Amino acid sequence: MQRGHNLQFNCISCKNVINFSVLNSKEMEKPLSCPNCQKSYTFSNEDLLRKLQKFEALCRQIHESEEILGDTAIAIDINNNQVKVPFRLLLTRLSSVLELKMGEHKVDIIFRIEPLKDVPDTAH
Repeated sequence: MQRGHNLQFNCISCKNVINFSVLNSKEMEKPLSCPNCQKSYTFSNEDLLRKLQKFEALCRQIHESEEILGDTAIAIDINNNQVKVPFRLLLTRLSSVLELKMGEHKVDIIFRIEPLKDVPDTAH
């Protein structure tokens, strides 16, 4: 499983995993190729690019909000009991799926965010 800004999806042709980074704008400009069958993928669809750019902004905001997220929990009420799951645990241990349409196919882009470890420093 990839972490953070490193995303992955399965090739439509052979189901092999294709990895890419949404935070590397130069990588997003180039076609991606499946390492197994060489099928090429480009992010030229404006709607897809817009959604990936929004996801990039979300990753950066989560990184910038790491201090407050460390003090945040999601509470789950079960009958008269409440279980608090630290938000940081949700970000680092659970996998999330961003379902996007590539051409005629729906593609699940899998990601997991670890704010301190994965977002490149853009201040330099």
